[in-house]
Amino acid sequence: MASSLFILFLVIALGAGIGAIRVKNVSLGAAGVFFVALVFGHLHKTIPHDVTELGLVLFVYAVGLNAGPRFFSILRSRGATFLLVGLGAASAGAAAAIGLAKVFGFSPSIAGGLYCGATTCTPALAAVMDLVGRLLPAELSTASVGYGVAYPFSLICVVLVIQFMPRLLRSPAKQAAEQYVAEQAAKTPPLEQCAFRVTNPNCAGRTIDEIQGLHVSKAVICRIKHGGLVLPARPDTVVHQNDIVLTVGAPEELAKFEALLGDVVAETLYDPTGNVTSELIIVSRKSVYGKTLRELAAWERFGVVVSRIRRDHVEFTPTGNLTLEPGDVLRAVGVKQDLKAMTALVGREDRRLDETSMIPLAAGIAAGAALGQMPIPLPGGLQTQLGVGGGAFVVGLVLGYLGHLGPMRVYVPNAGKNLMRELGLVVFLAGAGSGAGEKFMPILRQTGPQLLLAGAAITLVTIAVAVLLLRAVLRWNVLSCGGALSACMTQPAGLAAASGLADCDAAAVAFASVYPVALIAKIILAQAVFLIMRW
Repeated sequence: MASSLFILFLVIALGAGIGAIRVKNVSLGAAGVFFVALVFGHLHKTIPHDVTELGLVLFVYAVGLNAGPRFFSILRSRGATFLLVGLGAASAGAAAAIGLAKVFGFSPSIAGGLYCGATTCTPALAAVMDLVGRLLPAELSTASVGYGVAYPFSLICVVLVIQFMPRLLRSPAKQAAEQYVAEQAAKTPPLEQCAFRVTNPNCAGRTIDEIQGLHVSKAVICRIKHGGLVLPARPDTVVHQNDIVLTVGAPEELAKFEALLGDVVAETLYDPTGNVTSELIIVSRKSVYGKTLRELAAWERFGVVVSRIRRDHVEFTPTGNLTLEPGDVLRAVGVKQDLKAMTALVGREDRRLDETSMIPLAAGIAAGAALGQMPIPLPGGLQTQLGVGGGAFVVGLVLGYLGHLGPMRVYVPNAGKNLMRELGLVVFLAGAGSGAGEKFMPILRQTGPQLLLAGAAITLVTIAVAVLLLRAVLRWNVLSCGGALSACMTQPAGLAAASGLADCDAAAVAFASVYPVALIAKIILAQAVFLIMRW
């Protein structure tokens, strides 16, 4: 019991076990570690601050790496909408926290922690604790107390609101799911293959390279049947009248080829000799990471056609400007020997997909720590800092988006990012909870009812503003509302409840879209609550 390492993992094991207990589909999840740590802290068994900080950095850095690829693209396409939802709800909660803290006379550190707990945002608590540790070290643990008091009500309230949302909004979840599926099918139709008989005399005598070079369609020609013989679609292959051409693409792109080439025919262009075939090739060689398909020149060098690419469970037709990333799955069509040569260039090192590029990963964390120490001027002559956690999060976002640090590719397998995020979170919660445990009971006895009431009020205000913006202003369907509300509250348990309303990924997509904005907003606003109360 004198070993900090033993205490740390005992707290994590017990907390994870308690967090896994479900009562009517509600569980504490990782927060179970925090509450077990409170008990250990009350018994004067604490975790060293450096260990807590390490957990914080691992957690927020992994969150940034995960969110980065979609965060900036989302901001460009629908940034105003997501900023309205994420920033609007977070700001309402922050305003409520400041007002109630002034009414009840809470200290700045308790007010900051209360806001984080009422909106269930652990990274924001980490940012507040980092700021409190620099400005008011004596009150470091009181921020965790405010968080611990407000968190349970917020967790349960969010899940219950989402579960009853279809009834409250009088919008059946099944109907919303059907509407969402229809909308997504219209936006991103699945890839199909179609065969055409060449009847256009203007196409006869042209090579495949010349036909594709017309840029009539984004679909890809992958096989040709000439005189009963199936051939791969090499750049110099000449198309003749009455040849059968097999293409792959979205339905509207295939329709363009129909207008160019000729009539649709019911043929698969299967080669009975087995010489012309297709294979799945996983991009796993470092030498091709970051290269475009044009630079790879697979078509020109090997006569192999890349007809489809699957990345992050999304399948699309390739273009020459597409940059290859580790783990991309290429559907390649060609002669067996050519496919083997292509595979040797691109893949056959699948074990590398389980390896983390440690140098850029560690350099990114170091850069985040440096960024976190840079002073940020505020009105009134005040200064603040992002802190180690905030800096690591920002650098993680940028690296997740760019995919490289200078000439080095940043690649962390999904399993590695998940482990880093989950381990960092529970280590941080164990440290924060044990630090708060020493002062939890005295503060709770002194201001318990007021803290509970204030925390509940902040939660309800944040939820009410989020639902108002999502439903009354933006007119989102009930499933997207549930996912976005979970994101506004940075609440994975809420996402689980929203996803359970219907067999549809509407809630998950809305959560992923709003979550980065809400998370960044809360990290900044939580520190603003502390600074305003201290001013």
